[in-house]
Amino acid sequence: MRVRVAAALGLTLSLVPAQDWPMGPGPAGNWTATGPQPPVRFSATTGENIVWRTPLPETGQGGIAVVGDRVFVATMAPWTGDGLSAEDAAKYAHAIEKRKVVGKHIDAHCLNASTGELLWTRRIEGTVPSIYSYPFSDATSASPVADAKHVWFTNAGGCVTCFSHAGELVWQRTFDPTFDGPFNKQFEPFLIADPSRGDGAQTFVHMEPFAVGDGPGEKAKRWHFVIGLDAATGKELWHSEDALTHYNAPTLVQTDDGPCLLHARGGPHNVPERPVGMSLTRLSGEHAGQRVWRYEDPRGNHEASLQTMASDDRFAYWLLKEPANALVVLDLHTGKDLHTISLVRDVTTTTFDQEAGAWCTTKGISLEKGVFPARYSMHAASGAVFFQCYATAWGKPTIGPAYSFARVTVGDDAAGDRVEYLEVPTAATRDGDRDAYVWRTPRTARAVNSRGEEVTGDDRSHWDGWDWVFNGSPTRIGDRLWFTLASGAVYVLDAGRGPFDQRAFLALDDLGPAGQTWTANSISYANGRLFHRTARELLCIGGPAQEGR
Repeated sequence: MRVRVAAALGLTLSLVPAQDWPMGPGPAGNWTATGPQPPVRFSATTGENIVWRTPLPETGQGGIAVVGDRVFVATMAPWTGDGLSAEDAAKYAHAIEKRKVVGKHIDAHCLNASTGELLWTRRIEGTVPSIYSYPFSDATSASPVADAKHVWFTNAGGCVTCFSHAGELVWQRTFDPTFDGPFNKQFEPFLIADPSRGDGAQTFVHMEPFAVGDGPGEKAKRWHFVIGLDAATGKELWHSEDALTHYNAPTLVQTDDGPCLLHARGGPHNVPERPVGMSLTRLSGEHAGQRVWRYEDPRGNHEASLQTMASDDRFAYWLLKEPANALVVLDLHTGKDLHTISLVRDVTTTTFDQEAGAWCTTKGISLEKGVFPARYSMHAASGAVFFQCYATAWGKPTIGPAYSFARVTVGDDAAGDRVEYLEVPTAATRDGDRDAYVWRTPRTARAVNSRGEEVTGDDRSHWDGWDWVFNGSPTRIGDRLWFTLASGAVYVLDAGRGPFDQRAFLALDDLGPAGQTWTANSISYANGRLFHRTARELLCIGGPAQEGR
């Protein structure tokens, strides 16, 4: 099986124009797109390069689908303060961690892409509750998926619904989510063209639990698997041979035999899916659901599946936090473990010396502390792997490179590998075209909705995204990478630059006032514009493209 890079070839995996963003991970299914460059600089605080902004009726954190003149997004149902019944509170205590600000239902919204006008809203009920503005996920975490005529919304609490663009119900499928652990659902649905089932046939790909491994006198365990549904009817077509943990954020890989999914198992809280490692699974044709290869990691349950799976046309990548401190490089065609790159030995760091007011690059050093790659921040681009480093963990002292992004250049063998860390500021104040930066200072986030109320069920949602929260996956347009943190800070990096130093840092933008903004999703891109959201509003960002600061 040969692998192609879908974005580079201009391929789309479903029936939408190339400049649309039809699903959370984008048209190529890997948070990557090409097209006119959007502006590098924007600010929701000052209004710089904001085309329109529309208040949302409640908080939420799923991605944004943009197809033609329509934008689709989901929110939690407006919080009324009622909470759960005593019976439900006891039944779902583990899933909601005994929090009070919780709910089962979401609202699906359709807006005009040019103006931001709200066109319709539909309620999608669920059965398992989630915490509002939870710093890890909620019932809206699975982004909507759309083509030119229909849109599919997922309530991770137990329901998939298909609507027409006019908001008419086409079909609905309910499923029974797990609730014996925290509500962490990182899976993104995909829409896949499958010509083997007929002209125009599409498969809606999402995740559901199935009972496995029931022995004599034992209750069957429920593992999560990838499942394929007929997009037109909701009929189940297949489910995957290999499982994945509900923490995992898979990506698409385009091959000569059709689209495949790169997904993984492992994670905290005793997730049952095994073996720990990664699989490449077919999504179309007569062998849909069957694996191409499986990688079993001998290191055990080290939580590497809590990443956005990443690959390029050569390799697939498996990113390990401390104490392993390594990037494992796999052959994308076979899953074979090729070599391992240390994240702490013989590295280059670029930091800012606040006293001297100057940047300093140091080469060939070994880090004294381990590296904790931020969850869901891994992205492969330009022959390298990028990720954010957590600056602290659960409020504990700084670990690894402080407030830094990493670039690991991957050679054909170990001799060509290179690891670089770039420190960035934690805040910026703008005065015209000039920015005044704040360094190594934690910020705060606050999920204030459009009614001016903070609606969150977890104090950890006040963390700024440099600590243990699940930020949205980074988005790449061309050679530029956008990383969004929980506080609403948006970092723009040049993924194609030579040395990964201060010149690769292009901008620090914002989605709203400091300390009053919260977000947990990724940027979407369509026709030269960016689409983003916070607990308060939906934003369209556009204007003149800029080459730098």
